[in-house]
Amino acid sequence: MTLKLGSTLARFEITGVLGEGAMGTVYLAHDPQIERPVAVKTLRPGAGGEQAQEIASRFLKEAKLAGRLQHPNIVTVYEAGRDQGVDFIAMEYVDGEPLTRLLPSEKEFPLAERVDVVRQVALALEHAHERGVLHRDVKPANILRMRDGRVKVADFGIGKLLTAGGDLTRTGQMIGSPAYMSPEQIRGEKLDGRSDFFSLGVVFYELLTGSRPFPGDTITTLVYQILHTEPRDPLKLRADLPASAREVFARLLAKSPDKRPANAKEFLREVHTIEKELVPPEQTRPLAAAPAAALRASAAGIPEAVAPAEPAGPAPEAPRSSSVIVFLFAAAAVILAAAILIAILRRTGRVPETEAVALAPAVPTAPAASARGLPANAVPTATPAPLPTHGPREAASAGVGVLRESGGETALSRPARGEASRQARAEPAPAAAPPESSIPAGPLADGAYRTRRFAKFSTSPDQARIYLDGRYVGIADDWDDHGGGKTLEIGREGPHRVRLELPGYRTMQLDVTVAPDAKDDTVDIGDELERESKVPFPKIPKLDDRTVGPVEFKVDPPDAEITEGNRVLGRASSFGPDSPLRLSGPMAHDLVLSAPGRKPRTVRILVASNADREVAKVKVDLKKE
Repeated sequence: MTLKLGSTLARFEITGVLGEGAMGTVYLAHDPQIERPVAVKTLRPGAGGEQAQEIASRFLKEAKLAGRLQHPNIVTVYEAGRDQGVDFIAMEYVDGEPLTRLLPSEKEFPLAERVDVVRQVALALEHAHERGVLHRDVKPANILRMRDGRVKVADFGIGKLLTAGGDLTRTGQMIGSPAYMSPEQIRGEKLDGRSDFFSLGVVFYELLTGSRPFPGDTITTLVYQILHTEPRDPLKLRADLPASAREVFARLLAKSPDKRPANAKEFLREVHTIEKELVPPEQTRPLAAAPAAALRASAAGIPEAVAPAEPAGPAPEAPRSSSVIVFLFAAAAVILAAAILIAILRRTGRVPETEAVALAPAVPTAPAASARGLPANAVPTATPAPLPTHGPREAASAGVGVLRESGGETALSRPARGEASRQARAEPAPAAAPPESSIPAGPLADGAYRTRRFAKFSTSPDQARIYLDGRYVGIADDWDDHGGGKTLEIGREGPHRVRLELPGYRTMQLDVTVAPDAKDDTVDIGDELERESKVPFPKIPKLDDRTVGPVEFKVDPPDAEITEGNRVLGRASSFGPDSPLRLSGPMAHDLVLSAPGRKPRTVRILVASNADREVAKVKVDLKKE
């Protein structure tokens, strides 16, 4: 039974297909009760034939096991049940990619980030083990990495309670992926958390070397190597690894569980042995993922030295005279930067004199700083302050925009220049520091909108490039909900930054907040970019197709290579009806098809959660040169 797009299962509205397997299908769905996308995993009725009842029991067991776990690095299960004769589990939708797609990429997946992936998975496993749950299938396909560097461990479908009792595994039945199994798991012995950490050790080895520690063309050869041979020397696969890597992997992949790390603390200590010699100190804490990882490490009782290390001992105190010199240089740099910014803004006519004064960061004297509740030696920084939350009159006097609501949207409008000047003279801005704001840090926004989920871009020009939270997602024409375009799903609840830019036009920054109490499900962003100069820019063609993710290719010649940017995705013949290419979204993908002696062809595919096609089908004949 395949669910049609637009149908419902329980309360969940089916909007797309995320993946299919022999036992069932995973759908992308919308939960109208809490207004968020979810992944709905279904079990095909009768799957497994004679073992159908056992498989259904295991499916339900997955929900019960995962329901015990609430951790930032584990996919959250929201609900499980049966509807229309279909067993289902509704879980967190993770907009990311499995490690299997990232492993071949050296450039886009730096070494420091690979180490941080292992760190986050170790903490997730520790959380599960503390609640009596084993994963038993730790492998790259079950580790999802999001664009901000966060990691989610998925699929506790073959997990097992450490307290035994109720295990559904039959005698002699091997459960899991053989390449990542521990020796005791292969032998069918009693397992504990050290088995999961063995599997994570295999993943770590593969992340560092690009190969698995126990090679084998057949399951028989593979199983023999895991049970009887030592892992391959990692230095023969990657010469720049430190010599300590041999001893570390000998411990992580030891045949006897007693010789392996027993928990995340011990496992990460081994990881750090390699990390401190391999990763430059300034890269050991990736900017996107480090704060959350450090907090999780602290909560798990792991020393900072393990996750990851900081320089030992307190930093020496700088002499007082040096502090004064640094202060003066910093203050001078800020004033110079502000003066340059104001001069540019005045030249473009965008900031009146009174607003320019408000934008210039003053270097406070000690009494002035104290009056604002700041330390006497506080130094202003070049980081823009968050938008203050004033009323319309106060906002105008402070030189900032005013939030207004119109129909189903909230937009930020700036007061007229003359009006701002009059109000600035009549009502000076209060001296108190503005309250904290949840609006993302960055340049002052040109507008602000609120939506429950989607944004429609009626922007002019329609070739304006759109960046969502710093990531390119396409042009306005792709997301105008017209002529093949769709509306852009903004993402998680909270504030987001949208940037619109095009050569020859002034770049526009917009704050878009996703909130359940917004008036409309879709907000229409119809801003017009201001023309600054006449410069040519490459025009991006219209979309060729759209999909919720999967793309099938039928290309002549079949061995044509598919690339996106500098990344090779594979041969066209690899992505047929049985194994389509799965693209992430929401974004427009520019895929280049090329073959020797043929003219290359670019195909633009839009991936959107509300796309009206489950699978995009690309049929192309590359012309001879």
